[in-house]
Amino acid sequence: MRLQELQRAFQARVLLHQEGIEAALNRGDDIDCEPRLDTYVEGYRTRLVEALGATYPVLQKTLGGEEFARQMRDYIGTTPSRHYSVREYGADIARWLKSRSDSRRTKELAELARWEWTLADVFDAHDDQALEISALATVPPAMWPGLSFTLRACVRRFETQGNIVQWWRAANGLCDQPAKLIDGETSQWLLWRRGVKTFFRSLDTVEAPLLDAARRGSTFGELCEQIAPDVPDAEVALRAASLLRGWIAEELVAGYSLPAENQ
Repeated sequence: MRLQELQRAFQARVLLHQEGIEAALNRGDDIDCEPRLDTYVEGYRTRLVEALGATYPVLQKTLGGEEFARQMRDYIGTTPSRHYSVREYGADIARWLKSRSDSRRTKELAELARWEWTLADVFDAHDDQALEISALATVPPAMWPGLSFTLRACVRRFETQGNIVQWWRAANGLCDQPAKLIDGETSQWLLWRRGVKTFFRSLDTVEAPLLDAARRGSTFGELCEQIAPDVPDAEVALRAASLLRGWIAEELVAGYSLPAENQ
């Protein structure tokens, strides 16, 4: 067996439990060959469980170490790693959990996993520069209705039906522990990063759709039109400008674009 074939066979043994390499490695009567080979097989899975625990620490705490390890090994057995970086492994945990059962408990755990993956995704998002509020000082007032904005790569939105954010905060010592994970009213959340620190906060029924519209490229004028039904006429532009100023201060905005005819 040539080296390349040997490497592929070893990989298949470790990743997929496929036999075929044993004879190439053990040409004598070494009875310890397969146990030593299984050390690599088991070590690979142990490392993946550890990596998943680092990505989903509160899910691990909620399930308990043994149950988390058992479930993650089931996940590993059905979901081969497709990336060179172990950081990318585990993206499908929430979907995988939901596929195993339609119980309320499973739904709550899947929501928790989705939240933790979103936090990790925010932290690892591409670095970019936040827009300074002073950059808008040169924009002529007449151009403001056609102004559009680009959000930073780290900005994420999250919608949940339960108390998983409070549960996560309690697990990290940030609030009192709820009695249990529960379904409740829908809540909207904003997540982003400043430097190397991840932030999140809740969004109200006015700001949440407005932020989504800004992400889609809506102009300032369109943003004003969107909130007009919920805000007194005299306060529409002021409310939209206030929210925009807050987004810039929180470092959510990467840049802006002038109307096409003025570029």
